[in-house]
Amino acid sequence: MRFDFKVCVFRDPASAFAEKFRADGGTLDSLGSASEDSPLIIWKMYRYLKRERPDIVHTFILKPNLYGRIAALAAGVPVIISNELTLRNQAPTPLRRLRDRFLHPLNGYLNRFTDHIICRSEPMRREWETPGLKEKMSVIPAPFDVELSRSIPGSELREAASGTREWVIGIVARLTEEKRHCDLLEAFAEVARTFDHCKLLIVGDGDKRGQLEALAKQKGIERKVEFAGFQENVSPYLSRMDLFVLPSRTEGTPLTIFEAMACGLPVVATNVGGVPDIVQQSETGLIVEPGRPSELARAIKQMLSEPAKMRTMGRKGKERVLRDFHPDNFIRKHEALYERSLGNRGAHQLDCPVAGRR
Repeated sequence: MRFDFKVCVFRDPASAFAEKFRADGGTLDSLGSASEDSPLIIWKMYRYLKRERPDIVHTFILKPNLYGRIAALAAGVPVIISNELTLRNQAPTPLRRLRDRFLHPLNGYLNRFTDHIICRSEPMRREWETPGLKEKMSVIPAPFDVELSRSIPGSELREAASGTREWVIGIVARLTEEKRHCDLLEAFAEVARTFDHCKLLIVGDGDKRGQLEALAKQKGIERKVEFAGFQENVSPYLSRMDLFVLPSRTEGTPLTIFEAMACGLPVVATNVGGVPDIVQQSETGLIVEPGRPSELARAIKQMLSEPAKMRTMGRKGKERVLRDFHPDNFIRKHEALYERSLGNRGAHQLDCPVAGRR
């Protein structure tokens, strides 16, 4: 079966990703909305769908799920599929989390008229499941960047830290409240007292950067912490790391863990969202409870104390993501779902716009 696939966004992002998507032959249509909060998006989406007449509309995340499904129902689209990419409380600010609490009931109502709902992880599916919804929900994990894993030497090629080289503990994440970099800095201050030759590499930017830099200085570790800022290409930074840490208080399915494991890095992460579906305790990394810097510090010190085991974990993690989370699996599962959902509707070609925010 042949797929004619288009992506429709609220407004043209004019980003490097959009340029690459188009350069690779993808079709990206923009509704040209001035604001992603405008309900006029529903009308614009309705007109777009009436013009394109797709067999399937597949929407992603809260607002596109709301606007896109209302428009698809009004336009008479035969099959509607939605994706839940986050947990309910994952918005980065208390105000946005409060706003989402008012939107979730409408989202739940629209689920009744949706042919299928995809979640990124099993914990996420359980959180969004409501009575009568289980049969039309499934889990399809996110894919990872295969090319990124090929561009970085595996951890088995990196030597253990010695007197001539520091251990590099790293994180790639937005500098926002939910990622809990503050917990990592607290933990690293404790780790640095035991392991003199160690460094913390923080890749990413956000509104918490000033506070985090001040915290590093307060803890007396500012010379051991590197704030690398936002990086379009994280490969050179992952290649410097010996251990990847993600101390988030909430997550969906973090792609940075996939990328770190695909590059052969062992992981220390918190027991939130889809993380336990990716990181196998004591096999590919260590899982700790969120909001406990001392527990996080113990896990990091345990890793650094056993470099041979750490490299084994990195190797097993790479094998796992290449086997279980390869993009080819992601594509095959979506193809099967599209075909199954279309069923006996008699379409000879799947035309499948995807509604997205940007």
